[in-house]
Amino acid sequence: MLATVAHDHLKSLAALTNETAHLAVREGRNALFVDHASSTHVIAISGQTGEHVPIYCSAHGKALLADFAEADLRAFLGDKSLKVYTKKTINTIKGLTAACAEIKKKGYATDDGEYLQGVRCVAAPIRDRDGAVIGSIGISAPITRFPESRYTDCAKHVKESAKQIGALIGAQSD
Repeated sequence: MLATVAHDHLKSLAALTNETAHLAVREGRNALFVDHASSTHVIAISGQTGEHVPIYCSAHGKALLADFAEADLRAFLGDKSLKVYTKKTINTIKGLTAACAEIKKKGYATDDGEYLQGVRCVAAPIRDRDGAVIGSIGISAPITRFPESRYTDCAKHVKESAKQIGALIGAQSD
């Protein structure tokens, strides 16, 4: 149901930002892309529907973990160091706990080359009517086209899309 309800918002987000937009849900210890909309750029981030990305070092994954406290993260991921993908990968539960607290405060997650070097992403949690995180929506772009200064503007659009999808999901379950 989430992909069906969110599809038009996903396409609008991709058109508004002219970047690839993804919709994800939690599947095990990964974020699973359940839908995407492409940008018109020749060079774009390809993440396709059906692709899994690590939950702890991707914007989508971290958005899905937004409400997790340290104890929840330890129960979910264990106590071992997390696999490092780039020099920016968060690889400790303490680091991820701090990131989750920041995401909960700001309402969005970022990935500044943590999973794929040279790629930046921003994603927001989609919440159901009870406030539970049921998915995430966000955009990804090459770092050359997505300077840090763009996070604020893109985050605003991503958060608004997440809010609208959450409201629609709530209305569907009435």
